[in-house]
Amino acid sequence: MPSRLKVVLMTNGGIGLEVAERLAELDEVEALTVVTTNVTNRRRRKLDKARIIFRHEGPRGLARALGDRWHRRVSPERLAERFRARCPGATLFHCPDLHAPESLARLRALGADLGVVVAAYKLEPSVFTIPRLGCLNLHFGRAPEFRGSSPGFYELLEGVPEVGVTVHRVSAALDGGAILAQETFPLDIAPPEDPVAYLLWYQRAILVPNGARMMASVVAGLAHGPLPERAQDESRARTRRRATWRLKRELRQVVRARRRPLEAAPTWLTSRPTAP
Repeated sequence: MPSRLKVVLMTNGGIGLEVAERLAELDEVEALTVVTTNVTNRRRRKLDKARIIFRHEGPRGLARALGDRWHRRVSPERLAERFRARCPGATLFHCPDLHAPESLARLRALGADLGVVVAAYKLEPSVFTIPRLGCLNLHFGRAPEFRGSSPGFYELLEGVPEVGVTVHRVSAALDGGAILAQETFPLDIAPPEDPVAYLLWYQRAILVPNGARMMASVVAGLAHGPLPERAQDESRARTRRRATWRLKRELRQVVRARRRPLEAAPTWLTSRPTAP
């Protein structure tokens, strides 16, 4: 007989909502607690925020952010409303910093069997060792070659025609724990539209729903007993940083160069499906 698991999901935003919905549907999940947290566990001054926005979004992005009061994100209260609407049976609470003593005490009090991490900052052992079976992370990238940030960006920049989704154990190394599930999905390396916009669509339409499906499958499997795991090959590991504004400009140039031979070729040679 499978055991029913008490699961705690730790996330900083909407991506976790799709995973929570999948987990809430599982017969193998006895209780689901959603813990939202801030995007980062470090407080920054406004000048620091402006520098970060400029680095990653450029002058126009900074201007938009200033017009939107420092790129204000969805408040914890609004995020909680979304979770309650779509996962009414889940318990919810917010921890600005998961590593704070009061947060650790609250997480321990849950008595969770398994932790699930989606779009949160790097966790220390004080957090990811609390659940009885440890924590799993949903990573949008093929580990170990594409650890870190910016799903699909570096694959597109380097001309890799697929993007991986990986479910792995949380460990001290960023995206470095043993892998329980991994799949790859086709990527158009010369999309006809703006490649940055294409990646946003690709993440929402391909990576997030498939990642939620994969995580739910792994959690259900663990309720029936241990699953096969494979350690990552550290000799192939590369950790990618969040794509900067300059790298996005480079990506647009690279994709334009890839399109030229296709645009110059006869139509019958270039007939291929295009991304929506």
